[in-house]
Amino acid sequence: MPKKIHVEGMGRPAGCKLIRVSADIEDGVIRVISIRGDFFASPEEGFERAEKRLSGIPAADSGGAFDSFLKEEGVEAAGINGGGLAEVLAEAVSAAGRDPHGPGLSSGGPR
Repeated sequence: MPKKIHVEGMGRPAGCKLIRVSADIEDGVIRVISIRGDFFASPEEGFERAEKRLSGIPAADSGGAFDSFLKEEGVEAAGINGGGLAEVLAEAVSAAGRDPHGPGLSSGGPR
């Protein structure tokens, strides 16, 4: 049976501004992800395309994939990078695994 989780995380990794991530992950693969925060990315449309392209990527590979997608989309980013995104996402997934009713995991409905 597939393991589906919804994770939410927030952090300020080294070299990054505040990053907030919300993602649906199934069997370790990102299905849907939303990335927000205090960083700058231009053009916004390119950032949104890079964000959407993470769907179908293993969460463990999100950092390198995100950096590649930003480059391919011609996005100039300040305050966010693939390593920072991967760190925040990994911490959210880890928190979800530690406490099924705690931060980082929700059943999909409001709390």
